[in-house]
This record gives sequence, structure tokens and C-alpha cells, in this order.
Amino acid sequence: MTGTILAKRYGDYREYAPADALSAVIRCAWMHRAPENPPAARIAVVPDGCVDLLWTEQGFRVAGPDRTAAFPKLRPGETILGLRLRPGIARHLLRCDLDALIGKVVPLADIGLHGLVTQHERLLATSGPRQRLRLLQAIFATGMGEIPDLRPDAAALYALSARRPPEVIAAEIGVTTRTLRRISVAEFGYGPKALARILRLQSLLDRVAGPGTSLAGLAADTGFADQAHMNRDVLALTSLTPGEIQRQMRV
Repeated sequence: MTGTILAKRYGDYREYAPADALSAVIRCAWMHRAPENPPAARIAVVPDGCVDLLWTEQGFRVAGPDRTAAFPKLRPGETILGLRLRPGIARHLLRCDLDALIGKVVPLADIGLHGLVTQHERLLATSGPRQRLRLLQAIFATGMGEIPDLRPDAAALYALSARRPPEVIAAEIGVTTRTLRRISVAEFGYGPKALARILRLQSLLDRVAGPGTSLAGLAADTGFADQAHMNRDVLALTSLTPGEIQRQMRV
């Protein structure tokens, strides 16, 4: 096995807007079907600051936030359904600080939402991945309970971290840098600097496939100090260079 391919460019990966009842809680619903043949390259799931609820025919799992790319082993022909939680939501839904889930994929039954876990057989009995994904959202909406809004200081941190240093954000929202770090780790799983790196990466991924987009221009537009800074961070976070990512995203 040689090389690395972005998970979203492997097999059939699709994202869907969430059901109206879930729009404040999940960023998207998605499904990913792996090809029938084993992959010729390792599959990279790059960090995005989110937690995903996953369902396969083996059951429910939770994928915690990642600091760097994860390289899951996908079975040929396997279909995975997912709900990508909005940043800052998972802590309240799962009732645990997210640093406990960094880089982990764990059975949902180990941490909560047991009402959802009991619906596994119902999902198995439903035919077709799209129908299962709709049912998964309906079950989740029924059982999630009341989810509070993201606390204002955490929302400000998320909005500003890609462009401003932690000490500036802390001063703007009226907390110490130590308190800011505690907020960031509890709500998002990482400290402010790691969160900033991941958000810059996601901003890059949103734009990298655009026609006529230069890497130097991307570095300037997405909050990196320069192209060398972008190259270092992207390689460390994904194991791919910005150029390799651009080529894959343009296919």
C-alpha cells in the first residue's frame, strides 16, 4: 500500500443538509461507501474540529476530534452513516469533556445516548442507505433532549481563533489565557492554538479546488503567515502537501 488519499475522495462519499429539526445541532448528515476492492493507498480523515456519530451494521460509534489525520481501516464494500455534530455541541450531548475523546473511535454505549443505541435493529431492518440515514436523523432528533446553545465565550473563540492569537481573544472576551485554554479543551477537545491550526486547514480545504487558485494566494487568504507556514501545518495535520490535496480535490 502506497500513498495517501483523502477519505472524501475515496469511494462514494456524500454529504446532506441536516433535517430542519437538527440544523442547530449537526453540520451535516453523510454516508460513505467503500469500493468493493481493498484500497491501494491509506485513507486519511483529516481533523475538522467536529465529533461524528457513526452507524454501520456493526453498531453505533463516536469518532472524537482529531489533532492530526486518522487512518481508519475500511472494509471493502462497507457503508458508514454519520451525523457530524456542530463544534461545541458534543460535550453537552455526550456529557463529557472532549479531550477524553481525542483521536478515539469508541462504542456509543460506552459514553451515553443509550436510547439511540437501542435502535440498532430498527436501522438494520430498514433497506437502503438513504432511508437508513433519514431514519437515523429522526431517531437522533427524538432522543437527543434539549441541547444548550454554544456558550458565548466558546463561540467567540471558535469564530476568532483562526485569525487572532489566544491572548488577544482572551482579552476581548474578558478571561485569562489559562481560562481560555480550559474552555477550548472542554468544548472542542484542543487548546486554542491547535484549534486555530485545524480551522485554517478547513478554510484551505473549502477553497483549494477553486479554478485558478494559487497556493500562495490560498496561504494569504486562509490565515497562514506565508506559504511555508501553510506547507508545514498542512503536512503535519494531514500527511499530504497542499499541492497533493489540491490535485485530489480537483479530480
